[in-house]
Amino acid sequence: MRVAPTRRDAAVGAALAVLHLALLAATLDVGFSRDESFYFNAAEQYAGWYDILLTDPGKAMSKESVDHFFAYNGEHPALPKMLYGASWRLFGQMHDPATEPWSRAWYFEGQPPEPILGWFSESTAMRLPALLLASFLVFAIYLFGVEFLGRRVALFAALGWMFQPHAFWHSHFACFDVPVTAMWFITAWAFLKSLPPPGKPRAPTHWRWALLTGVALGLALNTKHNAFFFPPLAFLWWVGARRREFGVSLEGAGLRVRIPPIPLAFFAMLIVTPVVYWALWPKLWHDPIEHLKFYFGFHAKHEYYWVYYFGTLFTKPPFPLPFPFLMSAMTIPGTTVLLFAAGTLRLFKEHLVRTGARFSAGLARVAERMPVREPGVILFVFLNFLVPFAVIAYPTVPHFGGTKHWLHGVPFACLMAGVGFEVLLDGLKDVADRVGGALRSRRVQAAGAAMALLLFAGPAAYDTLTDTADGSSYYNAYSGGRAAMGELGMQREFWGNSSYSALPWINEVLPPNSRVDFHDTTWDAVRMYWRDGLLRRDVIPVWDYKNADAFLFHWHKEFTDIEADCRDYYRLEVPAFVAAPEGVPLLDAWWKNAAKPSGKKP
Repeated sequence: MRVAPTRRDAAVGAALAVLHLALLAATLDVGFSRDESFYFNAAEQYAGWYDILLTDPGKAMSKESVDHFFAYNGEHPALPKMLYGASWRLFGQMHDPATEPWSRAWYFEGQPPEPILGWFSESTAMRLPALLLASFLVFAIYLFGVEFLGRRVALFAALGWMFQPHAFWHSHFACFDVPVTAMWFITAWAFLKSLPPPGKPRAPTHWRWALLTGVALGLALNTKHNAFFFPPLAFLWWVGARRREFGVSLEGAGLRVRIPPIPLAFFAMLIVTPVVYWALWPKLWHDPIEHLKFYFGFHAKHEYYWVYYFGTLFTKPPFPLPFPFLMSAMTIPGTTVLLFAAGTLRLFKEHLVRTGARFSAGLARVAERMPVREPGVILFVFLNFLVPFAVIAYPTVPHFGGTKHWLHGVPFACLMAGVGFEVLLDGLKDVADRVGGALRSRRVQAAGAAMALLLFAGPAAYDTLTDTADGSSYYNAYSGGRAAMGELGMQREFWGNSSYSALPWINEVLPPNSRVDFHDTTWDAVRMYWRDGLLRRDVIPVWDYKNADAFLFHWHKEFTDIEADCRDYYRLEVPAFVAAPEGVPLLDAWWKNAAKPSGKKP
């Protein structure tokens, strides 16, 4: 049955979370992605509402104030941007227009607020809530694993999430993808804890966890629309897990319908969640129906971005059905993928045992060792992995953003990989039992388990902490590494952050007042580079290579004709600067006045 996490378990989970936060804080040099730059802008605008709230709450709640401060980026809920704005106001180091007159143009309505603590750069202050949520997710994964699957599963699952280059890269950003991943996981955890174990009555704790489920789902919905898929997932799982308790029978002249006790969390989702959803999104306060119509209409008719996938540039649906599954198999470290496959085999324990004659005796024996303390838990974990992937796999759903749109399913894939790690350790114990002697001692087996953890988690940690600035371009060794981007024809770079790698070159080489076409990098990102002191103030962004002195080409298949045109227009043979981790170009800098290459980043 369930095992309540101990204080030691909480300490281990907290230590892993603090380690994750430290690693994220040490690798903040990842540049600013396109999406994040828009949310920087939104967070700053939303933050202005706090001044009105503190001085005149009635005015702050008015439609005029809400429309003024929350007009921008209304196609997404406000909660993450409100958190980023509050953190920016509290911790950010603002520029002073009195001493730096040019900085006035960088701020909403031309005037930065007075700094309060001023501990961090503006971008880091905005990112802080996302960094904390990403780290809390590590804590939650570990404790969930301890309670429902065992400590060894929990440890590898937490490390498996921590050391994933794509997830680690996304964890830095003041965006929605990792925060909604954390919120989804917390919702799923609370939902499972709200259900009494089979054969046991409800207790007051189950009421509390049901209430928390409703609150957590409200927070998840206020983070990103992915969370709308959780309630139907939970309902389908409950029906499937309790299917034997449903029934219809004849009793006398009538029918008797049998259904199991309905989870209290479902009532919380129906009652508590909408209240939380409405309360934390100011745009819903005065005209909720109209704004929700706009919100759902926007995402139902979302534009299609082009996708480069195995040498084909997909410009419109239908998109390839296996896309999210194969992309994850190629972009999650290979050792984690192998353990996930082993864990998935254990999911089908009953089927394997029933058809054991078709499999080797060893495989049937492995299947019987399912580390499940409660019926249906592994299926619940598997569905929480599968559904986010399946939604994106649907051929008419827009496919863009690399791996971020199904990221909320990946922590559950890590739990499945943790089950696979349990399979590995069971196999090692079998070998030790057969050989006998010193191999049977606890110390030797503990050393073997530690070595297995190092062999399977170590390469993932190395991959994650290498080239952290270009985490979205990572492909695992089984795919051929980053070379897969060229050899297999896969997407290289997603969100315009690669300009960051060229900033030192721009600052050191380009003459004063140079005009730079930043290509896929947005104005809001350039503005934050200025504000954080990463880009010379005299550099003039133009987004037109014919009117620029330099052009930063972000390597996308759909833009290659632009680079060719720029090369011809500038009459150059090679770029002046190349950002190419592992030898695969992600960004080419073309300088109109370059007689020869002036620098290259290996």
